[in-house]
Amino acid sequence: MKISRLQADLGLLSVTIFWGTTFIFSKMVLTRIPLLWFLFLRLGLAALVINLGALPRYRKVSPGLIRAGIILGILLWLSYFFQMWGIQFTSASNAGFITGLSVLLVPVFAYMLFRHIPARPVLVGIILAFSGLILITGIDASGWSRGDMLVLVCAFVVAFHVIYTGKFAPQFDPVLLTAVQLAVIALFTGGSLLVRPEPLPDLTFRDWGSLAYLAVFGTVYTFLMQTAMQRYTTTARTALIFAMEPVFAALFAWLAGGEELSVSGWIGGGLIVLGMIISELPFSSDKAKAPSGEEAF
Repeated sequence: MKISRLQADLGLLSVTIFWGTTFIFSKMVLTRIPLLWFLFLRLGLAALVINLGALPRYRKVSPGLIRAGIILGILLWLSYFFQMWGIQFTSASNAGFITGLSVLLVPVFAYMLFRHIPARPVLVGIILAFSGLILITGIDASGWSRGDMLVLVCAFVVAFHVIYTGKFAPQFDPVLLTAVQLAVIALFTGGSLLVRPEPLPDLTFRDWGSLAYLAVFGTVYTFLMQTAMQRYTTTARTALIFAMEPVFAALFAWLAGGEELSVSGWIGGGLIVLGMIISELPFSSDKAKAPSGEEAF
């Protein structure tokens, strides 16, 4: 089935909606469950679900796919670890907005690694989105908390994950590539529990429901959709669309968690939306095409 760039972008936008909901759910669950157990239960359940679904495809597994899945899995595990560690010491909206700084980091690292310069409309959108993130997060780094700095490390790792997903996604089956990387992070979290055992408290039905939602919709759906759709758009555009995640994170934190956002924060969110809209406008001669291999950068 042929996928247009607009369809790919809408698919990636749906990812940010689900990711936006995960911040408030994760923050609530982490008040009852230790970090390593939270990661193991969420990611282990996600890995089980997608690998069961991928069983008929395993005849297509190759050494190259395994290597790619391991690289993406390690990056994904690091991003989850630092994000979930940091979210315990900052607000859900702050965590979402700081993670969104990867919108600027992705084109910078992509240029450093592959000398790729985004199309002009995308560059305009990135500048607007970054301006919005400055308004939302503030520019006084001295006022950041420990949690904010940990989530900032996550933003760096997320940038590399987006870049390398753009590299590997056109080469391999998206279901298998997602299944392998989720299996890798489940193994890493399980290994962490063996190295640093923690008691698991009694979980309520609500806790299990939240973990199931985070596993199926916040993990399996989102990374499967990212891997499948990023084959049809560029890395820079993916990063720009992912800048919508903090907007949805703030919206759901406001609706479900009662967290407040300042006027400048709402203006910042508006700039992110405007940046994404402008990036879709055909006001330059840059031609968009479905990327393959390193063209995705």
